[in-house]
Amino acid sequence: MNKSRFDFIIILIFISFGILISRIAYIQIFNHKKYSREVDELSTKIITLNPTRGNIYDKNGVLLAWNEKVYVIESYAESFSEENLELLKNVFSTISDTPETFIDKLIFQKKLTVNLTPANIKQLSNIKGLRISEKFIRRYKDNTIYPIIGYVNSEGVPLYGVEKKYNDILEGKPGYQIVKITPGGRIDKVLETVEPIKGNDIYLTIDYNLQKFIYDEMEKYKKPGAVIMSNPNNGDILALVSYPSVEPNLFSSGLSIQEWKKIIYDTKQPLINRAISSVYAPGSVIKPFFALVGLEEGISPEATIFCDGKFELKNSKDKVIAEYYDWNIFGHGVTDLVKSLRVSCNLYYYNLGLTLGIDTMSSYAKLFKLNEKTGIDLIGEVNSVFPSRTWKKEKFGKDWFIGETVLTSIGQGYMQFTPLSILRLYNILSTKGKYYKFHVLKKYVKNLSEDSVLYEKKLDFLYDINPFY
Repeated sequence: MNKSRFDFIIILIFISFGILISRIAYIQIFNHKKYSREVDELSTKIITLNPTRGNIYDKNGVLLAWNEKVYVIESYAESFSEENLELLKNVFSTISDTPETFIDKLIFQKKLTVNLTPANIKQLSNIKGLRISEKFIRRYKDNTIYPIIGYVNSEGVPLYGVEKKYNDILEGKPGYQIVKITPGGRIDKVLETVEPIKGNDIYLTIDYNLQKFIYDEMEKYKKPGAVIMSNPNNGDILALVSYPSVEPNLFSSGLSIQEWKKIIYDTKQPLINRAISSVYAPGSVIKPFFALVGLEEGISPEATIFCDGKFELKNSKDKVIAEYYDWNIFGHGVTDLVKSLRVSCNLYYYNLGLTLGIDTMSSYAKLFKLNEKTGIDLIGEVNSVFPSRTWKKEKFGKDWFIGETVLTSIGQGYMQFTPLSILRLYNILSTKGKYYKFHVLKKYVKNLSEDSVLYEKKLDFLYDINPFY
């Protein structure tokens, strides 16, 4: 290659490079805004698509919890014209007697969740600065099911009951959209969509009609309490009622401060699930347990005591150190084991308790796991207390007193049980020593072209206590 041709190529390269540099400079300096806008117009955004939460049904298919579509109105306007305020008033007047309340909330909180008709949506779309989107909120059949179902709050977060315990089953899987958006934030084009996966539907062991019947009966008396019914042969909970109860729809819709104060300052404490989270002295319902302990320890069922209504506790010197009474001040006369259960004779069990002693009674309580939780698949269960010498020493740093054995023998003193733990005891007695774990989950299914059962509860046999049969 001669020198002139080589020089020509070098000059051509420099000229081309100079043109390229000039073009870049022109774009960056003189046309920056134009091309920045074009880049913005090509920017993408990932939008999360929330899944629909699974429904909850009772054992017979009665719908207990579901999702209701509502609309969220978001305001980006600094203020509204008189014309738009009048339009807002007209729209909200169709859904409320106090439209001003809705307008105030929209102005000051910038967000409002309401039920809208297609006509409402069309009217609101004429107001600049408003964005309307769909949202699903949780709805519940009534307050009778709160202790079991629990609730999901207005943000969709499960906070109690089956809703929280089985959230992994109910919540589903989020999807997403990749979209091209304009500088104003509007979606110009959907580039990719992955649909959310609906949560699984849950079926409970609860019989709603039974649940509601019990609650309505308790409401006649207006006294706090709990009633539980189960199948002792498989552990199914058929009804679990705590009275009074709270309306779960209040939480899913969004509580006002006034509504929250009314609930937490209610002296009857409707938020507490008395069936599993409160303990009580069992009283006479513990007597069948001690009767069986007595039989196992060799007490003759024909042996009798004479009940005159008063029991004197004496020391080693035959001095009366305490007196205890029967619920019937006139007494029950000659009483054997069978009669003691029929008339609930306290004096029979005072004598039986002293014969057995606290160490024997507490050892059988341990065998029956009366100090342990039942393990039900609900949140908030607390331990029951069957006292012993060791328990009192650790709890209070004091020795056991013989009078406390007397009180323990009729379910008083330090003894504290949840209603559910009492039911467990009676289930064990009725099945001749077998205990099937309590549960409220029956099965869950996935809705595709047809219902497919993903899981169905099997018998959960925990232990066999068979000292008596």
